[in-house]
Amino acid sequence: MKHENRKESASNRLRHWLALILVAMMVTVAAGCAAPSVEPAPAEASAGQLEEEDEALAAEEMAEDSLIEPVITLTASFFPYADLARQIGGPLVEINQMVPDGADPHSFEPSPRDLIQLEASQVFIYNGLDMEPWLEGALALLANHETRLIQAADLVPLLPYGDHDHDHDHDHDHDHDHDHDHDHGEWDPHVWTDPLNMVTIGSELLAVLQELDPANSDTYEENYHLFAAAIEELDAGFRQMVEEADQKVMLVSHSAFGYFAHRYGLEEIAVTGITPHAEPNPGRLAELTNLAREYKLEYIFFETLANPRTAEVLAAEAGLEPLMLHNLEGLNQEQREAGATYVTLMHENLKTLEKALVK
Repeated sequence: MKHENRKESASNRLRHWLALILVAMMVTVAAGCAAPSVEPAPAEASAGQLEEEDEALAAEEMAEDSLIEPVITLTASFFPYADLARQIGGPLVEINQMVPDGADPHSFEPSPRDLIQLEASQVFIYNGLDMEPWLEGALALLANHETRLIQAADLVPLLPYGDHDHDHDHDHDHDHDHDHDHDHGEWDPHVWTDPLNMVTIGSELLAVLQELDPANSDTYEENYHLFAAAIEELDAGFRQMVEEADQKVMLVSHSAFGYFAHRYGLEEIAVTGITPHAEPNPGRLAELTNLAREYKLEYIFFETLANPRTAEVLAAEAGLEPLMLHNLEGLNQEQREAGATYVTLMHENLKTLEKALVK
């Protein structure tokens, strides 16, 4: 009898534990059904995090570019043409900019080291029209070399210096033997200030790069079309700005924007001529003061490499606000550190002109 009681007691305890286990399992299942686990939504990335991601991506792209060995060596006389070569050639082209940023192309003199680098270049792209006073000696140095020469002024319609209201389709010799029939002093050399001119010049550079390096022809072609698309967007912005403008006159510190003004139907009035460091006489300052009042001008544009003193004097005399307008001959240190390009600086010009000309 005692043995049967003990057996029944053990059986009861087993049923009890089984019941507890079953209840626990049911509670767990019910809890799982009632409150399914939900992964927390990822927090939105902050502006700082996005900026860091962009910088990391840019650094990664730069690292990838650094692994590419340059195929072509190129010398550009000064900034706009060095940047053009950089946009089209990318890391496949080793670029030497003859006139360093911060120097004035009008007064620069190349060093022996500069000339050695020039001699070693497969391509030399430059402006012409006396923009580089040292050019004659440099071309003589290359006379017995196979360096491909690209003179930008050979590729676009020219404007006579001091007369930017003539027909933009002015004809001139476009042959590429760099032996011109006309006197360079007759023509305004600032051809690069017209953005569409840079597309034309870029087309010639593209053809030269493709000829020298056919294996990477598609890459150069793609880069060129990206640059041309960026210029097309820029051009549309300038045209819209001019369409909305109440003022069509630009008072500038020196005559560097004739091609730009002609392209977009603006009038350039320059404090000084082609050389940015020249200073006008008192009579010219008085004349400009009267013109500023006659045209009801509110702003005067000065440039990175030009003498700001003259613009400051005229601004004070005529009650004008000075604004920076990039002529793109070169970069200052801040622009260089920011990675400024022809296109980014032209976009800054667009914003500046919108402020000055659109009410």
